[in-house]
Parts: sequence; C-alpha cells; structure tokens
Amino acid sequence: MALANRFLQLCVAFALPGGSVAAPSGFAVPYRQAWADWSYLQPGDYLVGPEGTVFIAAIEPPKPMLVVMTNDLVSMARPAAPVLAGLNQYGAVLPATQSMLVAGSPASLLVGGVDDRTKAGLPDDTKLPGFTALLPAVTGVQPRVADLVTNARGDRFVVTAVEQFGFVWRLSLVQAVS
Repeated sequence: MALANRFLQLCVAFALPGGSVAAPSGFAVPYRQAWADWSYLQPGDYLVGPEGTVFIAAIEPPKPMLVVMTNDLVSMARPAAPVLAGLNQYGAVLPATQSMLVAGSPASLLVGGVDDRTKAGLPDDTKLPGFTALLPAVTGVQPRVADLVTNARGDRFVVTAVEQFGFVWRLSLVQAVS
C-alpha cells in the first residue's frame, strides 16, 4: 500500500452490484462493480483513490470488475501450542509463539456472521459479537479455524469458519473479549 509500490493511475467508475447509480449503497454492502481498463490488473490487486481502498475480487471480461470496498486493516496469525514440561500440556496463546500469516491487509470487516454465547453459559451472559471479514486470498496461505485476526484498533477476533470464493477469503469471526 506504500506510495512507492503504486505503479499506475486509472480512472475508475463504481456502481452497485446491480449496476444502479440512482441511489446510495446500503450499509454492510461492500461489493461494487468497477469499470476501468483492467489490462494491467488481476484479482487481489488494490485500487486506492477518493472512494477509499478496494481490492479486486474478480475480472470476467467483458463484464465490469467485482471489487470489495475495505474499511479496516487486518492481520492474521496462527497460534502455536506452548511447549511446557509435564503431563498436562496446557498453556495460553503467547504472541511470541504465533506465526504471522497476513500483516496489515486492507479488508472489509462487518458486524454480522455467527455470534456465540460466552463459554460459561450463564443466563445473564452477553453474546460474543460475530463479524464477517472479506480479504484477498494470499498465495501459499490457508486460513484455518482458530486463527487469530487483529484489526487496526487492536480488536481481536477468532476465526470460526473459512470460505474461499475465487480470490476472496470470507472469514466468519467471533470477537475475543476478556
């Protein structure tokens, strides 16, 4: 995302997924159609401009590109089991033992998805908020259930489901609260 990595300036027109420009987009609808010269682009590339940051989800000429509007930066790490002596190998997740899978990737992070009760299951327990994250798939990386996602504000989430559609990961997340 650094300015030094930018290599092309394009004129891009955005429309809602149905092609309409007659009304504003609804909340929690990150998909847009994008009209531009996609000769130099491929799925997973980012476009940055006055509309914000989007990533290309699909290019299927002669149709417009499908892009995802982003609203956050996320990092994804895989916790490793702590190495402890003894019969009971119990221990907490430690930042030093995590392996970073994705760092600082623009993503669409939306409230929704599956929520869950706290593990105690008491009648007055609040539900843990559910979220859905959309981010471009990274070659050589495969997210798994129980991976940890952190956003730019430091909020932490646990991956509860992973789907890949073409070049897009859709992650179902539960916010980790303490």
